[in-house]
This record gives sequence, structure tokens and C-alpha cells, in this order.
Amino acid sequence: MIRMQRSPLKLVVAALAAVLLSAACAPSVAVRSDTDPDVDMSQYQTYNFFSQMGIEGDEYSSLLGQHFRDAISEQMDARGYVKSDNPQLQVNVSIGSQEKVSVNTYQDPYLYGGYYGRRGMGYWGSPFYYGGTTQTSVRQYTEANVYVDIVDAGTHKMVWQGVATFTLTDKMREQLRQSIFSTVEKIFAKYPVAPASSG
Repeated sequence: MIRMQRSPLKLVVAALAAVLLSAACAPSVAVRSDTDPDVDMSQYQTYNFFSQMGIEGDEYSSLLGQHFRDAISEQMDARGYVKSDNPQLQVNVSIGSQEKVSVNTYQDPYLYGGYYGRRGMGYWGSPFYYGGTTQTSVRQYTEANVYVDIVDAGTHKMVWQGVATFTLTDKMREQLRQSIFSTVEKIFAKYPVAPASSG
């Protein structure tokens, strides 16, 4: 069932560039989608965006929304949709996040090789691992989600949702536009209508 509610990401907007870059490059990014089973997405011909998407407004950079609009337009155009002032489909993009903690407890081992033998001869026995100090590492991280929602403009019902999930990192804060395009492309790989070039 398509999820309609989410918590907006407001406190980690400054790190969004790092999120998207990590998502574009890291194999750990997870993408999922959900389609209304009663709707044939190929029946639509036109689309446009909500006048103000979830990622647009005072809390967000204006470039962020424009990058997503450009990236999604590229994907929709490739599938034969035409942007219209009276669209059949409306597109929204929003962000959600969840703070998580990872706790890992392990034992610091040390290696001991036992020497044993009889008088006049001897040899090293098999090495034995003896337990050392118990160590615990705690890592707090933010799991972020980018949601692309597509709504039937006539019924105001969500007909498709694509979600990219990944962990916020401090790496790579440049090339935001390229990262958004890469992330959107991964999301739309789950879209039920293939690009025209794909047949």
C-alpha cells in the first residue's frame, strides 16, 4: 500500500549534497517503488510539478528544487510524457530522515603459540586465541530518504512512488547536480514505463 505520510527532513539539509553523492556512488543505496495496481501508468501523456514541492521553500536552497525538476523532467520526457500546464500527472519530491544508532561489541583477541614436546625434541603447537579486552563501538548516523511521488491530477490520488534510502556521510560535498541526476535515474529504473529507447 502506498505510504502517504512522512516526516520532513529539516535539520540535515546542509548535508544533502553529501547524501546524494554517497547515494550516487555507494553500493549501499536502496531503491524501492510502489505502484497503484489499479492504474496503468502508460495511459497518461502529460505531467508537471507541484507549484511548490516538498523540497522547496524557505528551508531549502532554490537550486535543490530546480535540480530535481530537471532530473525528473529528463526521465519523464524519455518515457514519452510531455510537460503541460494542464497535466494529467503531478510530481512531488520530499525528504525524510531517521536518527539511528549502531552498537558493535567485540573481543580484542591476542595470539598465543604453545610450545610443547618431549625431552630432546619439541615443536610449536597450534596457535591458540585467548580473549582480550571487550570493546564496544557506538555510531550514530542519519538514514535519509528521497521520495518521488506521482499523483493523478484528476483524482488527486498517488499512483506511483519511488524512494531512495541511504546513510548521510561527511564525504564529497561537490557536484550536487550530477549526484541528483544519478539518484533520480536510479529511482526511475523502478518506474513501470520504460524509456522509449528501451522499447
